[in-house]
Amino acid sequence: MNLNRFAVPTLALFLGATCMVAAWAHGGQQGPPPPGDGQNGYGQQGHGQDRDRGDWDTPPQEMNDIQRQGFHDGIEGARKDLDNHRRPDVNNRDEYRSPHIPPEQREAYRDGFRRGYQRAISHLMGASEPQMRQPERRWDAPPDRFNDIQRRGFHDGLVGAQRDFDNHRRPDVNNRDEYRDPEHVQRDMREAYQEGFRRGYDVGVRHLWGDSYQR
Repeated sequence: MNLNRFAVPTLALFLGATCMVAAWAHGGQQGPPPPGDGQNGYGQQGHGQDRDRGDWDTPPQEMNDIQRQGFHDGIEGARKDLDNHRRPDVNNRDEYRSPHIPPEQREAYRDGFRRGYQRAISHLMGASEPQMRQPERRWDAPPDRFNDIQRRGFHDGLVGAQRDFDNHRRPDVNNRDEYRDPEHVQRDMREAYQEGFRRGYDVGVRHLWGDSYQR
């Protein structure tokens, strides 16, 4: 039996397969790059179709829970204004001016709402945030330098002034029991609380009594 007739084709097949493996190992996979490399068919970064795929509506990581709630509500408020062809202005949103949340949380909520509203307008209209109209500072906003306990006192002072006004009492912060003896505040924090209360009460009195208020 002649074995050469089978050996030659087998050897050729083996050598061909070896060359293919070597070429693949040396040159790597050939062909177009896999999808997801961030480039379009022209070798440039694609932007237009990816504009709405980002996390533009994700609140900043440093925000707390109440700020995040305001941020999402601000985005929805901006969408409603644009859908109704209203001029974008955060001060025209009722939920920003008078949020239905506890007084001590309103400033944080408004901060988140304002930032979410501006983010949405910037994204949906293609406007840059610095060019947008900045909202006016509210009269009942505590000073920026206040810490948490001072802010709490500030808001309680506003409430105390409102109660004196509603009951037709002569405005005097020293007549407020919660100012003279804040039992609900730790002793080492009472001075800061009273400072905030006094400032909030004075702001509330001036706002409610107006020019008729005399010290």
